[in-house]
Amino acid sequence: MRHPHPVIRLAALSLSSALLFACNGGQSSASLLADARLYQQKGEPRAAIIQLKNLLQKEADNAQARLLLGSIYLDTGDALSAEKELLKAQTLGAKPAEVLPLLGKAWLMVGQFERVLKELPGDQAQPASVLALRGDALLALGRRDEARVLFAGMQQRQPDQAGALLGLARLAALEGQIAAAQLLIEQALKGSPDNLEALRLQGDVQRLQGNNGAARQAYQQILKLKPDQVQARIDLANLDITENRFTDAAAQLAGARKRAPGNLGVLQAQALLDFRQGKFKAALENLQLVLKAAPEHMPALLLAGAVQLALGAPQPAEHYLQPFLAAHPRHLYATKMMASIEMGRGNTDAAIDLLQPLLVAFPDDVELLSLVGEAHLRARHYDKASGYFEKASLLAPDTARLHAALGVSRLGQGESARAISELERASLLDDKTPQAGTMLVMTLLRNKDNARALAAVQAMEKQHGSNPLVLNLKGGVYLALNDLRAARASFEQALAIDGRYLPALTNLAQIDVAEKKPERAKQRYEAALAKDKKNPDIAAALAKLAASQGKLDEAQRWLEKAHADQPDAVAPALLLSNFYLKTGATDKALALTRSLQAVQPADTDALALRAQVEYSAGEARAALDSYNKLATLQTTSAPLQMRISSLHLALGDPNSALQAVRRAQAIDPGLLEAQVVEVALLLNLKRPRDALAVARKVQQQQPALAAGYKLEGDVLMEQQQPREALKRYEQAFQISKVGPLQVQLYRAAVAAGMEQQADARIEAWLKEQPDDKATRLYLAGARLKAKHYRAAIVQYQQVVARDPGNVVALNDLAWAYQQDKDNRALATAEQAHKLAPDNPAVLDTLGWIALEQGDTKRATEVLRRAASLAPQSAEIQYHLAAALASNGDKPGARKQLEQLLAANKDFAQRAEAQALLARL
Repeated sequence: MRHPHPVIRLAALSLSSALLFACNGGQSSASLLADARLYQQKGEPRAAIIQLKNLLQKEADNAQARLLLGSIYLDTGDALSAEKELLKAQTLGAKPAEVLPLLGKAWLMVGQFERVLKELPGDQAQPASVLALRGDALLALGRRDEARVLFAGMQQRQPDQAGALLGLARLAALEGQIAAAQLLIEQALKGSPDNLEALRLQGDVQRLQGNNGAARQAYQQILKLKPDQVQARIDLANLDITENRFTDAAAQLAGARKRAPGNLGVLQAQALLDFRQGKFKAALENLQLVLKAAPEHMPALLLAGAVQLALGAPQPAEHYLQPFLAAHPRHLYATKMMASIEMGRGNTDAAIDLLQPLLVAFPDDVELLSLVGEAHLRARHYDKASGYFEKASLLAPDTARLHAALGVSRLGQGESARAISELERASLLDDKTPQAGTMLVMTLLRNKDNARALAAVQAMEKQHGSNPLVLNLKGGVYLALNDLRAARASFEQALAIDGRYLPALTNLAQIDVAEKKPERAKQRYEAALAKDKKNPDIAAALAKLAASQGKLDEAQRWLEKAHADQPDAVAPALLLSNFYLKTGATDKALALTRSLQAVQPADTDALALRAQVEYSAGEARAALDSYNKLATLQTTSAPLQMRISSLHLALGDPNSALQAVRRAQAIDPGLLEAQVVEVALLLNLKRPRDALAVARKVQQQQPALAAGYKLEGDVLMEQQQPREALKRYEQAFQISKVGPLQVQLYRAAVAAGMEQQADARIEAWLKEQPDDKATRLYLAGARLKAKHYRAAIVQYQQVVARDPGNVVALNDLAWAYQQDKDNRALATAEQAHKLAPDNPAVLDTLGWIALEQGDTKRATEVLRRAASLAPQSAEIQYHLAAALASNGDKPGARKQLEQLLAANKDFAQRAEAQALLARL
């Protein structure tokens, strides 16, 4: 028998489809509906859909046609089209018993579980099909106990009811009772061997057990019964993806797509296939189509998060993962990804809080143990990190990465020998990459075990001799051995392999600079740049070299070149904007960062850079606007909210600052910094009761910390209750014996009239802790304020003896000397001035001492400079007026005093200023 040529066969198919459209003109609606049902029964959904669309062209309000069309769309997996037709059928009067089960199935397919529960009645009089849908929705929402009661009730009324049996089977599978699930599925199939839903669940349960062959048989059985069944092809494709049979998966999806082009499951499976093959952008495009149609499609949200992470975009990844985790709070894979995002931001505590609860359910998950260990390692909890890495390495003893991580955590604990042992093991296990060996060599160098470091790097060289990293590392070892010639040779070997390898270039340049040959260093960089004309890192290195020689114009040219070569890159822009700020070119820095952010409005790095430069340039309002925009993109950053709070406070808006601090705590409820700032803000706003509540909340949350008791003491001091405050500070000091708490104890005791006890206690502390400069400075300042000049001098002298360059101590010591009529006052003030020539407080002290010692000309000159630097300081302005008067400039003094007193500011010397004006 001859088969028709493919082109003829295709023409015949096209002709038959055309005939379906062209030859229905004379058919009645009833005839078209009957044809559609016949095609449905024969397993020809496309032909059925064509007939129904022809019918609806003639009779758009035919409820039965809409109902049947929705049902067929469901069979092909097109849930969105199904929902549209079924809702239309419902408005046209289709019976609830007919339309609701179909609508419920459509909503389940697109993840609208709450809508199933809201729209489908739940009373026991409802058909089993409706109740089963409600049960499936409850399971999807994690409400297992409610689902159990519903399915059990259904089975009690009808023991062999398939929906109840399959619901209980799903529940058993979710709870790890696989044998029970299989028995329930077998019972359902016994009563209905051709039940496609039961066959699919049978396949799913087999996959859970790792029986992929049995799962495949179940899915293939569905296709034997119903060749056009799209979901079975999707399931087979997913199975192929799991087994890395990507070609087979693509073939299955092509067949599914041919039958149902807009099927969300097909798009989702294609995205998974693309993801597994590293085609991340293609995967994202398909997922965006899914999520556009079904924004709450949980598998698409999860996979989109994974894809965005793979693309290096943590912020968009978080956008997808947040709603998924809201619906599935303890999902292992999603939580791991979210924790990785938090660690990438430096929020190690947040990562630990996410991961720690999972260890109860997944105690032997190697990746989870490794992630928790890494989070603790970054948080410098080295002992905890070691415990997790040790357990993970026992479960996966041949994993080099785990032994390397364990070695790093051992280093943090100071256990160098054990650390080196783990790193050596990691290096032996990992002969493909040099990471573990690099850590081993660096550790040996840190321990000054240079000979072993050389042996280790030479062993690495045998495996990775063509890797410039290894050769550069060898050069570093030779530098530690003071073998400059061998070091230079190793660095040059690295450059012979890769002439643009910056670490080796930098090491050679440093040798050149050390040998007083900076021009040779410059030539090296320029030769490398000639090979890669737009390499921003080499241009930045040239800029750094030029700046180290004081050639700022040349440094600026190199940085501007790096930015011009990559105008949309954040790193070169950051270097250049920081350079502009340091050299006083604030306008250029602002223009640069604003233009960069305008080009990339959604780039969080560009926006953060703009905000940082605006803040550094003193444009607090603009910085606040930029940080607020950044907060809309980085919705889970507590440190960002703290920065916003500080800007609000700087702009004189404590209420907004308080709101930002509370947003930070909503993100990270245990953030102590936010709680401390909240207490300060509430006291500033005269809300001591609220401040006290926060302080006590800190005590409850973190009873092992002194902070909560210290905060309560601060509130009580504000309320003029020093004796009660003293008790809280005592509690805090018992937990943490530190200088700042000694200061608080002293303040409270003095305020309570217990000055002798306060002095005795703080002096005993300083005798035990002679290097506690901050506490000694506080005590000196307190005694200076109380006009106990000689006692203040004793303390300031001890500070200066230990820290001769301490400007604050020198300045206050000079003032104390002057008040005590000590002839060392002027020399000490001059010493402070030499260290800080533009400090208005230092200038004020020097000027006043010069005035009191009769040098009116010097006093006037110095105080005029101080007043120009601190125009808001009423005390300095008064001192200048006094100097002008003493210098014979009565008009100048009068004008100065009139302006000062007209400002109506309260200051300690106001009466003296009024008296001086009266004398003039």
